Amino acid sequence: MKNITCSHCSAEMRFVTRERLQLGKTGWLLGDLPNLIAGALEVDIYLCPECRKLEFFAAEDVAAEDELPQRRCPACGTEHDFDYPRCPKCNYEY
Repeated sequence: MKNITCSHCSAEMRFVTRERLQLGKTGWLLGDLPNLIAGALEVDIYLCPECRKLEFFAAEDVAAEDELPQRRCPACGTEHDFDYPRCPKCNYEY
């Protein structure tokens, strides 16, 4: 974890946890659908032991966790997301 100094009182902040913050909002007409579409933001939360201030930072390794596995097309060699039913370059069907 990072060494972070509190911007309010200059004490060293402590790592608390990593959480996923829900994006989007619940609406009257569509209900929770916008929440499902918007996804979540993974953040690291730090706490100042002196003034109790909380700081949120984007998690450093979020991209690595959110990426889909890749596969290589046997026809043209293009690398793409594993869940594609066809190669996006040559249309090879799996």
